Amino acid sequence: MNEMLENYRVMLEGHDWFFHYSDDHRYYTRGMEQSKALDRAYAQLSAEGFEVEAREMFNELSPDGFHMKEPK
Repeated sequence: MNEMLENYRVMLEGHDWFFHYSDDHRYYTRGMEQSKALDRAYAQLSAEGFEVEAREMFNELSPDGFHMKEPK
């Protein structure tokens, strides 16, 4: 597997998907930073030609309600 995709997988597996429900600002801030890092990694993977693989991985590892839709 591509190293960038493997790093993306690790990021997805470690992400706190429900950070926005936290009453503790530290957890919210950390979750927001993780979310932004995931967005940047996805954009980089897309630019490198791995958009489909990254989207499939995201949808595989994210909880229901967080899945990405395919672009039109």
